[in-house]
Amino acid sequence: MSATAAPLFRPAVSQAAAALTALRTRIAAQHAAGAPGVATCGLATDLFDRIVLDVWEGVLAALPPAQAEAVRRDVALVAIGGFGRREMAPSSDVDLMLLHDGADRAAVTEVARQLMQDLFDAGLQVGHSVRSVGEACRLAGGDATIMTSLFDLRTLAGRPELATALAARLRSLLRRSPRAHAARLVAARREEADKFGQTVALLEPNVKRSPGGLRDIQLVRWLALVLHEAESLDDLQLTGGMPRRDVEALKTAADFLMRVRNDLHLAAGKAADDLTRDQQLRIAQARGIESTPGLLGVERFMRDYFGHTRRVAQILEGLEQNGMRRGLVGRMTAGVLGHRVDGLYVVGPRTVAAAPGCGDRVAGSLAAIVRLVELAVLYRMPIDPATWEAVRVSVPSLPREADAAAKEVFLRLFTQADGLADALRRLHEAGALEILIPQFAHARHLLQFNNYHKYTVDEHCILSVQRATECARDDGWLGRAWAELPRRRPLLLALLIHDLGKGFVEDHSEVGARFARDIAARFDLPADEAEIIEYLVLKHLSMAHLAFRRNTGDDSIVVAFARDVGSPEVLRLLALLTAADVSAVGPGTWTKWKADILGELYFRTLGYLDGDSPSVAADRTRKAVAAALADRPPDDPVLTLSRRLPASYLRDTSVERIVEELGRLARLPADGVFAFARWQPDTSTVRVTVGTREGVAAGVFHRVTGALTSQRLEILAADINTLDDGLVIDHFVVHDPDFAGEPPAERLTEIAAAIRAAIKADHAPEFTRRWNPFAPQTKPAAAQPPRVLVDNESSKQATILEVFATDAPGLLYAVAKAIYEAELSVKAARIGTYLDQVVDAFHVTDRAGRKVTDPARLTAIRKGIEAVVTAAAS
Repeated sequence: MSATAAPLFRPAVSQAAAALTALRTRIAAQHAAGAPGVATCGLATDLFDRIVLDVWEGVLAALPPAQAEAVRRDVALVAIGGFGRREMAPSSDVDLMLLHDGADRAAVTEVARQLMQDLFDAGLQVGHSVRSVGEACRLAGGDATIMTSLFDLRTLAGRPELATALAARLRSLLRRSPRAHAARLVAARREEADKFGQTVALLEPNVKRSPGGLRDIQLVRWLALVLHEAESLDDLQLTGGMPRRDVEALKTAADFLMRVRNDLHLAAGKAADDLTRDQQLRIAQARGIESTPGLLGVERFMRDYFGHTRRVAQILEGLEQNGMRRGLVGRMTAGVLGHRVDGLYVVGPRTVAAAPGCGDRVAGSLAAIVRLVELAVLYRMPIDPATWEAVRVSVPSLPREADAAAKEVFLRLFTQADGLADALRRLHEAGALEILIPQFAHARHLLQFNNYHKYTVDEHCILSVQRATECARDDGWLGRAWAELPRRRPLLLALLIHDLGKGFVEDHSEVGARFARDIAARFDLPADEAEIIEYLVLKHLSMAHLAFRRNTGDDSIVVAFARDVGSPEVLRLLALLTAADVSAVGPGTWTKWKADILGELYFRTLGYLDGDSPSVAADRTRKAVAAALADRPPDDPVLTLSRRLPASYLRDTSVERIVEELGRLARLPADGVFAFARWQPDTSTVRVTVGTREGVAAGVFHRVTGALTSQRLEILAADINTLDDGLVIDHFVVHDPDFAGEPPAERLTEIAAAIRAAIKADHAPEFTRRWNPFAPQTKPAAAQPPRVLVDNESSKQATILEVFATDAPGLLYAVAKAIYEAELSVKAARIGTYLDQVVDAFHVTDRAGRKVTDPARLTAIRKGIEAVVTAAAS
């Protein structure tokens, strides 16, 4: 055969490849016709069965007749896992096992090798194993994943008695210690789920493996088999292990999720289970789900998605708890060792439960339900599964208006920081929280279709409360601020409701403030507390906006903020709320650098409110620098430079470093440049200092940003200072993603060398995108057009340009260069990247140091920057 000839396959393989193409075409047609997900998966399984059996027969046909007959007699070809369950998506793996009776293993192994090779050549992804009945049973006993793959085994060809024998031995194994086996299955599932998000409310879930997904429905079936010997959900209901409504909810969820999974596989042309933003948008559009005022069609689709997955998670939790719960002796022990509370509850020794004969009274009263949750928080015990199941069933029939007793107990929850978030989550899952706070009904499962948030609105609000209570254990300024709070309920209530205004046409902060007024009146809160909660909700974005997108070295900005806040107590509340809100956006959103930047704004504002203003701090540093230079002659160049240092430079730089940097500047030749990088362990960032003269190169700022970006560094902030005699001293704070901790000395030297070269270079730097396997892959459907906003109100000294865009290699350099070419000077910059979205703020003046106020010029600047952003993205 020549080197260019096409490979030759056996006829059965070529026929299987053609059948596989026809299979996917037929599945796509059925899916497009609107067939239920379960039906499409069943059809796919039937078609895969036919392909596998045709190839199997082709393998046997190639064997000597006697050997083929022996294989048919002594071997069973068995479908396992999803193939065995008849839940095949269009591009699912085909999981097979060749089960044999122990005779002539070498021959069976060779048949398996040829079968797998032929199926792979036909275009199938195959998982396989060769086992005797004894081996399969022994391996299943030690590995939960192997055991569950065998629960749904199905004989395709060969000797069916082998599969029957294996199933019987597995059932016997399970009967010996059902709870122990169930615990292993649950532990294995939790380990898997942790890798795909620990909450149902993750905004880009894995349809199969994230909490509440298809794997959890499978786990329900497996637990039904292990704990109740039920072969199906219907059997589980007949044994009394699950009410009919839960069985129907699981079947509906399974069909919904299978249909979504089929859609993902067909769109990708391969196995794909991640429901990314662009896929959410595509599916919602394909299904014709229209937007309503304040709510996108994709948000409506995902609300349905989360409704199903959260219900699955709740049902699974109840089954786990009921399956593992104590038996008769345990319940009798609880009656003896536990103690009664309020005549309705038994507390201890392991759970909080409704007292015997009081279940209906507890489940039928909102006040009693909230009290049950309060006792669980106070005693740090879980709620008895049977009691909570009764609550979950009864809540939909409760009156929709909370009575005074329920409101009183609910407010008491906020005096217990530890466990508060779990209590709120419990009430919300049962549907009780939206009776107490009706606005929570709208937020249930509400997607935030943007590139910042990772969770649904309801989960984000409750997680924010949790993050605030964790401040009590913070050993930095947040912990001190928490300890100094005279009252914490305003903070925790404000966090619980701060985003409930989302999903409406109006600005969500303004809608939320109206909700805050209504909720305060609903609970008859004191007037001053109600006013604070309304303010916190209305302004919940303001402090983050200033800290991360404004130059807080500008006194006019801090003064205006202090005037708006009005008191140290409100400032502490707003600072803690901001930290909790940002940290609850998603994993990794709260960093040491952000804590430092927010703390800087907090302390500067506090200085104005308690008499120690930022300008006073700058004056103290100025005096300390003068004292350090007191022994120098009057004409010393360092001393001369020190007399007119900008206040922002004095506030942000230590005395020792000021003296060192001024010394370097004073010694600079006419064409000189110095640059160095230092590790800052307190914020896990690198501080880069650049000194030069204005005449050395045009556009120092954009040249330095280009150098830093070309070194794969993420720029977080920049402060630009022009001193006497045209000397420039700039500071950049950067994150180096190439190193988890402190970069080595040679890396810091490399950064400094790149800056020096860039300032004197006559060509643009080269940029490459850093590979990040965890970064979202933005596609055109999810990309947002660039925006440039002009703010001439916040600062008295500078015009603020805000740039919103999708990140791209060299984007910051392009923007900085455009600002330079617009004949503007950058005084400070705040650089932020959230997932794949850039939010940069530049404080600029004209070349004379004035704000830019001419409307025509501002329009030209804005359009020019938008043009370079668009070009960089393309």
